[in-house]
Amino acid sequence: HRQGLRRVVARASGTAAAPRRRATAAITRWLGSSGGDGIGAAACTRRLSAAAVDAPAVEEDKEGDNGHDEVGEDGYGAQTIVDDFDSFEYKAVVKLLVTSLEPDWVNPWQTKTAQRSTGSGAVIRRDAEGGGGLILTAAHVVANSTFIQVQLASSPDKVAARVVSVLHEVDLALVAVDEGLEGVEPVPLPPAADVRLPKLREKVYVLGFPVGGNDLSITEGVVSRVEVQSYSHSHARALAVTVDAAINSGNSGGPVLSQTTGELVGVAFQGYAGSSVENQGHMVPAPVIARFLAGVEDLGRPPQLPSLGVHLQLLNSPSLRKYLSMKDTDTGVMVTHVEHGSSAEGVLAPGDVVLEVDGVKLANDGSAIFLGQRLAMVAILQARFIGDVVPLRLLRGGKEMKLDVTLKALRSLVPRGQYDVRPPFVIVGGLLFQPLSLEYLQSWGGELKDAPTHLVELYYDGVSGPDKREVVVLSQVLSDEVNVGFTFDSVGLDYVRGVNGSPVADMTAFVAALRAGVTGGEEFIRLEVGRSNVPQTVVLEVAKLKAADATIADRYQIPVRRSSHFEDILEGL
Repeated sequence: HRQGLRRVVARASGTAAAPRRRATAAITRWLGSSGGDGIGAAACTRRLSAAAVDAPAVEEDKEGDNGHDEVGEDGYGAQTIVDDFDSFEYKAVVKLLVTSLEPDWVNPWQTKTAQRSTGSGAVIRRDAEGGGGLILTAAHVVANSTFIQVQLASSPDKVAARVVSVLHEVDLALVAVDEGLEGVEPVPLPPAADVRLPKLREKVYVLGFPVGGNDLSITEGVVSRVEVQSYSHSHARALAVTVDAAINSGNSGGPVLSQTTGELVGVAFQGYAGSSVENQGHMVPAPVIARFLAGVEDLGRPPQLPSLGVHLQLLNSPSLRKYLSMKDTDTGVMVTHVEHGSSAEGVLAPGDVVLEVDGVKLANDGSAIFLGQRLAMVAILQARFIGDVVPLRLLRGGKEMKLDVTLKALRSLVPRGQYDVRPPFVIVGGLLFQPLSLEYLQSWGGELKDAPTHLVELYYDGVSGPDKREVVVLSQVLSDEVNVGFTFDSVGLDYVRGVNGSPVADMTAFVAALRAGVTGGEEFIRLEVGRSNVPQTVVLEVAKLKAADATIADRYQIPVRRSSHFEDILEGL
């Protein structure tokens, strides 16, 4: 196994023995010092601090022994991998055959028809004994999966696989197999000190199994953009790299390899749709992958990306900076709102000017020099983990101060990027209630242009608070005698404001209020609903609900009238 790794490094590093030995040792640490004990904690960057990541990725050694032969002015080895790829040599690149089952967000008691799809992945670890190991792929390849098989390049055999970790926000997943990887050399991962962002115009290879054929496909391209982008899978903004190599359906999850080192520099995750842009795609870069693998190795760290949970205003206006008593040397962004339950709650306040985050100075447009690139501020925070304490430098009332913030995950008022879950819902008196989500809005079309305007506004501009953590929507009216007069045209798609005079903060509070109304001896349950500032009232007779719910379930072929989320709250009703 290690001899195979040495061959990979020799191909990238030339013939210098010392660089080759050092690179081999570093890659071996990534894969686990014993070849199968773990992903390699020594090489997974536990915390990408500002001081560490802002240093050059490759330091030139005056004596020339810097791990690469013939280092050029750009810091990269002039020796490149020969481009005579063959599928046998790269059988660590695998095809994933996935059966998935998506929930129906409109009729949440049922699912959609099972779908079959293919994707790509790369073996990054092989167990010390047997043919098991770990495969790195894109999260959307295995999202909502019910059955997964893995097939090696140029092999007719398929083996069952399972998802062991997934981070939908940055479209990454780890899949495990118990057999089938005998003799497979894992794709080399960069040593910890060399985890970096690629430079513009850096040449890369994209490997995978796009639709239209069964054999391994290898395309060549260059890095054309490095920035924080919106991931189509999760609708989260995170660090990504654009390459001018085609990434087609089936390519997703495949490795992107550096032509200079042969190491993994990214995971392909999406391409551009439409005729206006051709031969461009995106990859998840190595620093994001390193953080993901570090989180998998350290089971005590939640994998989600952290966030400050604040709304910010850029300070490009000299007049506004003067108003905020900023010095000529001060740059930063102003806090305009702090989300309830966020990292910044109780620490930051509207009007604060954030000057530095984790020791990295912010520009007036919210960007910063990080990982050797000018990136949006969110990239600094997303290099950390939930629970990490991050120092902030800020201005408050014209006075400079330093504060620490403990990072938490961002909880949006309207959730998005939900996979591997079932929609929460409850039906009472023929009225279907569920939390507003992007997935529900997308039932009108992915671009939301035909979705109800008042609900779309909540998705884009809704702000959470102590009494508003979710939006509970009256999404359907299943007509019955118990709800006569309350048609879908009159009250459908309204969001719930309160139950029997009590405000509704989220779906759990709403269901608890329903139970209190049914068991509290009241004659009626009074629901306040509305689409604007003018509410409407919906009234249900408690005495009629139990018989009506049974009739409605039979009439509309609904097997359950509530999701499993609320079994404890509604038990016995």
